[in-house]
Amino acid sequence: MSSLSVKSFRPFIIQACSPQSWWCKLAITTVATLILALSANVSVPIQPVPLSLQSLAVLLIGACLGRKLGCLTIIEYLLLGATGLPFFAGGHGGVATLTSVSAGYLYGFIVCAYLAGLAAEKGYDRCFLRCLLSFAVAHQIIFVFGVAYLAYYKHISLLAAIKVGYLPFAGFDVVKFFFAAILMFYLWHRTTTCPALHESTDPTF
Repeated sequence: MSSLSVKSFRPFIIQACSPQSWWCKLAITTVATLILALSANVSVPIQPVPLSLQSLAVLLIGACLGRKLGCLTIIEYLLLGATGLPFFAGGHGGVATLTSVSAGYLYGFIVCAYLAGLAAEKGYDRCFLRCLLSFAVAHQIIFVFGVAYLAYYKHISLLAAIKVGYLPFAGFDVVKFFFAAILMFYLWHRTTTCPALHESTDPTF
């Protein structure tokens, strides 16, 4: 009886650093958490949900760290923000943010990071088209959670929630997942000649 083996790829930062000890992994997730917090504070305070660079950071964290460390980073970010640190959009912090009108988007970050990490572990971030499609799907998951919670929180219809919680961001968010896909493809393309980072991969088409 034969079994099929599926090739597993290492995400970019894991391939570069090869962290083995728990403290090394903790250091990586902590740095990534701080980057995510900084991206949250690059925001435009529109209502009911601010426009920020958070989702771009989430995609890149998932792609660079993989499913496990990517999800752990987002959870670490949410927990630290809940303690009152100004980690959320607009410099906000505290438990109340996790039940606010924008809370659904925050919880969607976890699934987005997981999907981006899964794509990286399948090697999709080394092929531009696969990376773009994977990031597009992962990014939309944020809005699935965000819009659904917005409709519940505001007691409005799903269509009304889409109008205020998705459509105003759609154009900018296409730019974000395009940029994330270009960046990841560029990083892998630039490192294919470096023995420490290069490993045999499928064709990038």
